[in-house]
Amino acid sequence: MDNTNENNLENSEESGLKGVQNLSRNQMDLLKKLAAIGSDLWGGMPSAACPKEEVPDKPAAGKPDQPAPEQSAPKKKKENTPDSAIRSLWKTADETVDWTDALAHSSPADGLTGKRLWGFYHKMAEKVLAGDLAAYTEVLKTSNPLGELTGFANGINMRAPRADRLESTFVCKDELMKEDRKLYLAAMGLRIARDLLACLPANEVKVTAEQNGKPVFSVVYPRQQLLHRNFAFIDPIKLAEDCGAKFE
Repeated sequence: MDNTNENNLENSEESGLKGVQNLSRNQMDLLKKLAAIGSDLWGGMPSAACPKEEVPDKPAAGKPDQPAPEQSAPKKKKENTPDSAIRSLWKTADETVDWTDALAHSSPADGLTGKRLWGFYHKMAEKVLAGDLAAYTEVLKTSNPLGELTGFANGINMRAPRADRLESTFVCKDELMKEDRKLYLAAMGLRIARDLLACLPANEVKVTAEQNGKPVFSVVYPRQQLLHRNFAFIDPIKLAEDCGAKFE
């Protein structure tokens, strides 16, 4: 090998050595930069081995861990006692029996009366329309038009002294007389009159109330006086007084 080639080889080896040295230095610089970047990115965050302690959220309103707001006790429904029912007792009544219709038809034509009861009406219609008092009495016993009122009195009776007049006497309940004496008597009187006039074709009803064996109320309700009335808005006391009622 001549001197020229040896010099070139030495220069080449020296350049290669410097390149290796330079490359190593650049790699070191790069590693330092990467380490710095990694420190910036990850240095302030917790490592996987040390998870951040979770802070429980503040309990929201209404959650189980908070005491529930106080609630008022549910209101009790007002019981339907005889005393409260008295205030609307006269507003309803039995359906009126059409005795002419009962005479003409052997089966119920109104769609309201049961077949058995209608059969009884059909059987009795001719006698009732003729004013037969025995037929009146039989109808009162069988249909019992005042049966719904037994809870409002200590006893109720009814009779037919003549074809154009029905009568009823009831024994007052002391507890119902204490709340509103006049209203109780007038409400019972009007309801009894309505139910009896609906049952039989009489012209009037006399109602008497007793307490401790003495009469405390007496009134006669003419059928004509009760026609075409809106009973939802009637004052039963005033109506009784208009019919000549006596309150003892």
